[in-house]
Amino acid sequence: MIARLAAAALVLAAGCGSSSAEPASRVERCTERFLSRTEPETAEIRRYVEKAYCAPFDQRGWVHDDGALRLAAYTQSGAEECQQAQPGGAGQTVPCAEIEGSALEVLDCALLHLVRRSEVREYVEGLQRTRDVRCDDGTPLDDLGAR
Repeated sequence: MIARLAAAALVLAAGCGSSSAEPASRVERCTERFLSRTEPETAEIRRYVEKAYCAPFDQRGWVHDDGALRLAAYTQSGAEECQQAQPGGAGQTVPCAEIEGSALEVLDCALLHLVRRSEVREYVEGLQRTRDVRCDDGTPLDDLGAR
C-alpha cells in the first residue's frame, strides 16, 4: 500500500514538475500562452516573444499571475494606428485619428486572444455601443479572450 502511494506521488510530482524547481514566472507563463498559438515553436521565437512582448508587458504590470495579458497590453502598447476596413474585407493600417467616429472598428485581435475573456468582453461591449466591431483575422468576437 505504501509503495503504491509513493508511486502515485511520484507520478503526480512528475506531471506537475519537481518541488525543487522554481515556479514559473509571469513572463514564462505569458510566453507559454503566446507559443500555444504558434507553430512551430523554436528557441528564436521563444526568445523573441519573451523579450519583445512578455518581459516588457510584465514590467508595466500588464501580465496576470496566470500569464494572461491585461487589457492594457492591447490598449496601451501599440502605436496610434488602427485597422480600417476596405471593400472586399481587407484591412488597411491608418492613423487612428483618421477613423475616430467611424461606424466600423476593425480590431487587431492577435493580442486579444491572450487577454482575459472578461476584460475583452467588457472592452468589446463598450465599443459596440457606438459602432460595429469586428476582428481583422475573422475571429468571431465571442471567441476572443484567454480562458
